[in-house]
Amino acid sequence: MTPKQRAILTSIGVKLGDFPNSIDLDYSKSPKLVMTLTQEAAGFSNPINMQDTRACFEAWCLIIKAKTSNSGLEIELDVDGITVASYPGGKPANGHLGRFLYRILKFSEQYAGWFQLSPILDNLKNKFKTYLDSHTFVTSAPSGAPKKAIANYNLESYVEYFFCDSISAQKDILGLSSGTTIDRQLPVSLFDATKSNTTGVFTGGKSAIDFWAVDGDTINVYELKSDNPMVGIITEVFFYSNYVHDVFISKSLDHGKGRVEIEDGTYRSYNKIIAVKQVKGIMLSNSNRKGWHSSLDALSRTEIKEIMNENDMSEAIQYEFLEYQLNPLKIGGYYISL
Repeated sequence: MTPKQRAILTSIGVKLGDFPNSIDLDYSKSPKLVMTLTQEAAGFSNPINMQDTRACFEAWCLIIKAKTSNSGLEIELDVDGITVASYPGGKPANGHLGRFLYRILKFSEQYAGWFQLSPILDNLKNKFKTYLDSHTFVTSAPSGAPKKAIANYNLESYVEYFFCDSISAQKDILGLSSGTTIDRQLPVSLFDATKSNTTGVFTGGKSAIDFWAVDGDTINVYELKSDNPMVGIITEVFFYSNYVHDVFISKSLDHGKGRVEIEDGTYRSYNKIIAVKQVKGIMLSNSNRKGWHSSLDALSRTEIKEIMNENDMSEAIQYEFLEYQLNPLKIGGYYISL
């Protein structure tokens, strides 16, 4: 953290240990805090993943709002060096930029009471909204069953497997009803009109929700961390929850004219995501060892959850933090028993 960042955060009553140096802060227009990302963080050039500390603006905005002593604090987001020509409209140049434009669209709509975009960024967001409202999109269903070679799993993959396979964990930790449909790795791809290597709007490949569960008329979307403390868990669950809502519930991104066709598929229970009416985005991390990020202490998580749930979605999307413990038992080469 730079001395300038520390001074600004201290002036609004916020204590953070590791705010990224690359995100510029300006508080000269009090009570508005201007947060400026690099072009890499927003996907305009040499894109980095949205969960990266340097890119997860939603997480830092919510953390600052939760920790500030200034209840009237407003936050404006900007990107360094962009112009109205940085995004001319239409399909974004890459999936990272597509996700960023979607995220700023959703975040600015749902938290308009305290969050806004710079004039240039607002212009780009409006062009992206026009694109969404005038095009038809298709999703990508899972192409196969999840792998079963547990010995080859990394830590988080094994924990995903554990939650999807253990009835007791589903009941005692996740609080799910018996008979709940639960499965792993739900793709969050989006394609313009037809599915191909050149029509992707969001990142494809391995981009997927860790695991999910249909419990009654609610679909729970889980972003899982195992000994991996990241504030980006908030950004990931925000994007995934809005994607699931717009694809499987409203079936139209931004509730406009842009229809979403759900690709047929039976692998990983894809065809069972029907008749859901609400999304619950759940941030799940272990409470012992290297669990939550230092900025996500218990009090901050409670306050962040309250702010996140005061969105403009009429409770169609709600958020929750859950935790579990990792205890030592060697299975498949990892000390990962719960």
